[in-house]
Amino acid sequence: MGGKEMKTTQKSMNDNMLKVILLVALFATTQVPTLFAQEATTPSPEVTFVYSSGAQMEIGDSVMIHQDSLRYLTGERMSSWVYGVPHQIRQLGTKSKPTGVLLRGIYSWISQGSLMPLNVEKTQETIDRKRAEAEAAAAAAAAEAAAKAMMQEEYVEETTDSVVVIEEVVEEPQPVAPQPFKMNSFSIGIRGGLTSLMPQSDRALGAAWGYGASLDLRYAHYWSKGDDKVRLGLMTGLGVGYMQNSQKLRDVLEESTLYSEGPIEYKVTADEAKELNHQLQLEIPLMFSMVTPKGFFLNVGPKVILPVYTPYTQTLTNTNIDAHLVTEGVDIHNEIVTGKLDAKHVAKGMNKHQYSLNVTVGGEIGYEHHLQSGHSISVGLYANYGVYNSYKHVADGDMSNHLVQIVPPTADGVAQVTTTSMNNAYVNKLGYLDAGLTVAFHLNWKK
Repeated sequence: MGGKEMKTTQKSMNDNMLKVILLVALFATTQVPTLFAQEATTPSPEVTFVYSSGAQMEIGDSVMIHQDSLRYLTGERMSSWVYGVPHQIRQLGTKSKPTGVLLRGIYSWISQGSLMPLNVEKTQETIDRKRAEAEAAAAAAAAEAAAKAMMQEEYVEETTDSVVVIEEVVEEPQPVAPQPFKMNSFSIGIRGGLTSLMPQSDRALGAAWGYGASLDLRYAHYWSKGDDKVRLGLMTGLGVGYMQNSQKLRDVLEESTLYSEGPIEYKVTADEAKELNHQLQLEIPLMFSMVTPKGFFLNVGPKVILPVYTPYTQTLTNTNIDAHLVTEGVDIHNEIVTGKLDAKHVAKGMNKHQYSLNVTVGGEIGYEHHLQSGHSISVGLYANYGVYNSYKHVADGDMSNHLVQIVPPTADGVAQVTTTSMNNAYVNKLGYLDAGLTVAFHLNWKK
């Protein structure tokens, strides 16, 4: 009996071990692959780009920036011009800024929490409305199912009641339109180039050309709205300018008859007269201004120019004064008693066209580069041409309008000899012309 019991016990243990082995094998073939498969298919966390409403953010969406968003992801402060205008999403995330959003026209990364969608389907109002509609539909379905179940359980006879359904009209929210604005600009600029007073005279004066420069303070108001359109407006301001030009006259010859004790015939000659004119002036422009979205600008309109300081320096070379006393029949050459100048006479004084009004038509064309701050820098070409000058002078041949002026001697004195400017002596009318390069910095702000 003992041997049989041991064999039975041994067999039972073997059967139990076999069952355990089968269970382990079954677990290994079913659960372990499943666990490994789950581990292999578990997705890695990724950055999702959504609006505060929960709607998916996509490239090409039209968005606006929250007014309370002050800085970019890089820490720089946002410019005022980025608010209140629509932008388009250009890129979502990058290796260095995985959560950043890049907008067209703005080359700094912005957090997705700073953006609100302009697409009606993605706004907070639309998402909330759809969610409320879904919840209301689910509640209505549940109420209807509960009512049917109650009616079946209590065997209540069906009665048809007139139910008046009032359908609430929900207005579709409209996208928030950007607020219209007008652009204003204050600019500080400098100009420089060639200048000329363009004298008109019956003498063969040499070309009166020189150079000039101006400091311009200007204000421009543009009535067109938005940054994506051509800006049209008016520009005015004040300019303080300086110009100079020189002119020459060769083989100077002046003849006249003056009277002292008797008639004296004068003949004045010089090899050359050379004059350098200076002019400090004020300018007031009133110009039409246009700036395209790509930055090209055009300013056209009149300017009023007022000379406020007009000194000159003049040199006469190898001067001679010949006097013929008609009554006595005597010729006198370069004598102090009848008139005499140094071989190289230098004179200084003030031109008579000071405070004369000059009206010009001016034009400027060039390129304006917009900075991230909203301000801009421009460079271009300019030209101004005079169409009216109030300076009028009649050189009638009298000695008072000559380059060399002589007061004849008295019985007990000598002649007095002075010189004046070529502009004051010979020029009947003045014009104006300048052209050159202009550079300016513009402070732009919205109104």
